[in-house]
Parts: sequence; structure tokens; C-alpha cells
Amino acid sequence: MTSRVRLLFITLLAALFTGCASYIAPGAKADLQALAPADIQEGFAAKATAPFPASIAAVRLQAGGYANYHLQRSGGVVGEGRYAAILTREVEDDAQFDRVSHLPQVAGLVGLNRLLLPTRIDSDRDIRLAASRLQADLVLVYTFDTAFFDVDKAKPLSVITLGLSPTRKITATTTASALLIDTRTGYIYSAYEASSQAETLATSWGTRDAADEQRRNSERSAFGKLVDEMANSWPRLLERYAKKT
Repeated sequence: MTSRVRLLFITLLAALFTGCASYIAPGAKADLQALAPADIQEGFAAKATAPFPASIAAVRLQAGGYANYHLQRSGGVVGEGRYAAILTREVEDDAQFDRVSHLPQVAGLVGLNRLLLPTRIDSDRDIRLAASRLQADLVLVYTFDTAFFDVDKAKPLSVITLGLSPTRKITATTTASALLIDTRTGYIYSAYEASSQAETLATSWGTRDAADEQRRNSERSAFGKLVDEMANSWPRLLERYAKKT
């Protein structure tokens, strides 16, 4: 076998094995709508206690059984049932939580951990019970809905084959959603939502680590916009709910 043929054989073999590598898209978002009152009467029955200055407990929820490439290696998923709590901060940074904790009439911001959360998370009551153990007045529940698309924008990719054509483009989209809930009554003070979208060439998806970094970049951007929305709308929330002195 000549050196040129040998080199061609090795190149084709490497391409074959690279083409077999794949990246599995992350699990589903948490259905935050299910945390809201089920009917009109129940919605009006829930009352705002308006406990300002208020302490806030924050937790990220995803659909039950949620997994992604990073969490499969690092851990940090708690809870069976309808929801899973993600305790590892994958994309959220301290500066963003610090910004929320320093909003007017916020007495502090804490995170829920595995010592407080039940083994099954099926409703807002399970989350509110955990928050009550910290005597947090409000609960900030948030989730990420991340999907990947190629040419067919109507159908998200569940599996992405790595090492394909470098001209192939993949779009990562994330919608970050959140609810601010009264710990005592389940009353919803506000709902927030922000989205991020970025298109990259397949060359950025050469390995699973690189592919997952694209996911985290998308979620990081969406979460930053979500915090912006919360901060910008906060004065209106206080105008409605904070007691006048």
C-alpha cells in the first residue's frame, strides 16, 4: 500500500468514526403553566400577601427525567415526578442573582437545595413547601426550553451528528421562562419570558463538549435577557403590590 493510499484510507476511516459521533439534545422544559391555578375560580381565590420587603427562593425546574450532556457528567438533578430541579448552575452567574437580590424591596435571594426539596416534585406546593423552610416570601421558578434546527426550521433535532459538512448551519434557540410565586398562597405576581437564537456552522460542533457549549451559550444569553426583563418590570410590580408608607 503506497503512502498516498494509506493516507487516504486513514482519512476516510477518521471521517467514518467522526461521523458516527453524535450529540443528544437536552430534555424538555418544565410546564410552568401547570403551576398556575387550574381554573378561573381557583385563580381568583389565590391572594397576594404582598410581603415586601420580600425574600426570594430561586429554583430551576425542567421536565421530569431531564438530562443533558453536561449534567450527565456533573450531576445536580434532583426530584422524580412531573418536575426535576436543576441545582447545578450551568449558565447562571453570581452577578445575575446578585442583581436580583439588590432590586428594591428585595430582602435577599437564596437557592433551594436537595436538603429542602422532596424526592418527588409534582406541583407548585412541593416547591413552596421547600421555600417555606427557608422562610422565603416568594419563589422564583424558571426553566429553559432549548432546541436545535438545521435546514428544516419546523422540526427540532433530537440527535445531531457531529463532524459533517463544515458549511452546514445549525441554529440553537432557547426560551427562558419564569414565574414569581407567593410562597404562602401560590398567587402568581408576574410571569417573565425571554428568548435567544444563534446560528453557527457545523465546524463549531466537532465534539460533544463543543456542541454542549453552544447549548449553554444559548441558555446563558436567554437567562441574561430574562433577568433584564425582571429588573425592568420590577418597579411596576412594586407599584401594584408594595404597601405604601
